[in-house]
Amino acid sequence: MKGDIEMLLKSKKTIISLAVALILFIGYIIYAFSGSAPAGDDLSGWALLILIFIAICVVAEIIVHIAAGAVFSASFTSKEGNFDRKTIKRMILSEMSEDEMDERITLRSSHVGYGVVGVFFVLILVAIAFFDISAVLVLNLFLGAFFVSQIANSCLSVCLYEMGENGFGRDCDE
Repeated sequence: MKGDIEMLLKSKKTIISLAVALILFIGYIIYAFSGSAPAGDDLSGWALLILIFIAICVVAEIIVHIAAGAVFSASFTSKEGNFDRKTIKRMILSEMSEDEMDERITLRSSHVGYGVVGVFFVLILVAIAFFDISAVLVLNLFLGAFFVSQIANSCLSVCLYEMGENGFGRDCDE
């Protein structure tokens, strides 16, 4: 059994990650509708823009995880200042490790995320088959589908951590 601190930490890390993704996606939308975006039919220009956006998101995600880990370690060390270094390191590693519950929550939330992408994929295929939409719009719809999938995945993950894996609250372990 792990403490409430870990669940709150994982929830906070997920929420921070989601906030960063939301900020970046809003930035992408603003850029896409600005005059600096590639021309409407320039498929390779849009593909390059999306690839650059994905690279920026990956780098931002790495930076956020490193910063969150550093902040957690510093706050944990300041709270538990009366222990020696070895004990604090062991406690931090214990709090940051994953157990079976974490794996089940990750599995459940990723299933929802994949389901959302699947539904969007089918809807986009229907739009391509029955409506005359451009390839650039299809690229942007796929990008939006992955973003909505990440939102669903993150929200379910936070809910499962905060409400408990079975929905009975964090205090009820069994």
